[in-house]
Amino acid sequence: MGAYIFDGRAFAGKLLDMVAARVVGLKKKGINPKLVSIIVGDDPASVLYVNLKKKAAERMGCGLLVVGCREETKTKEIVEKIKRFNTDNTVHGIMIQLPLPERLSIEDRDQIINSISKEKDVDGLKDDSNFIAPTAKAVLEIINLAIKVTPLKVRPCKVVVIGAGGFEGRKIIRLLGKEKYHVIGLVKGAERFEETIRTSDVVISVTGNPDLIRSDMVKEGVILIDVGSPKGDIEKEAYQKASFVSPVPGGVGPVTIACLMENLVRAASEEAGKSYAIQNS
Repeated sequence: MGAYIFDGRAFAGKLLDMVAARVVGLKKKGINPKLVSIIVGDDPASVLYVNLKKKAAERMGCGLLVVGCREETKTKEIVEKIKRFNTDNTVHGIMIQLPLPERLSIEDRDQIINSISKEKDVDGLKDDSNFIAPTAKAVLEIINLAIKVTPLKVRPCKVVVIGAGGFEGRKIIRLLGKEKYHVIGLVKGAERFEETIRTSDVVISVTGNPDLIRSDMVKEGVILIDVGSPKGDIEKEAYQKASFVSPVPGGVGPVTIACLMENLVRAASEEAGKSYAIQNS
């Protein structure tokens, strides 16, 4: 019997339809959910991702304003734009498209991210964000489904996250730990790297290194969740040993966008609640 191949587009479509029903209710109250997506430079992968978000927003009846900045735009200018949107009551979500141009340092990135209001940080980038990071949320949704549809029906199961030092990897590890999964974080080249992967029930890879995870590195019946952009970290031969596969493309990516939209609508709902409270105080 072959692996269950997860269809992220179909799963995301159902989630977006449910969220769209909430948008209808918000619009009846005069609330139109709006996301601002700031992109610095013209990285092709970033441009593609922004366009996919725009399509998802349009499908739900939400607004999405793409703010393009030249690659040489200074950190101070980007922060000033974000602060203006923080105080704009018609904007419910703000995100900065990552990665930023290489000329910007980690300190620059952190300064930009930390300038976003936690109430509007729908991408879950800040440590004190009101929202779960969409990629981590998508991975959790997929693992929970995998456990239901495969022979691995008990928790805690052993989960390994390769790419533990990266931004998304850390978010995934933190969320799965909160959900009581037994999570091990790995970086490429770590001691007992292959052995740790081979003894894990769930393998999640978030490195962006094509075919990093080979067939001989995973056990029979494993759950494979590939989060490696843009080509995938897990070689296709490994699918033959798996009970469940979330592939690249078409797996985590579409669900991540749906989770982002879910966060946006939640932010708008919370804003609607505040407005109602002020009107009735």
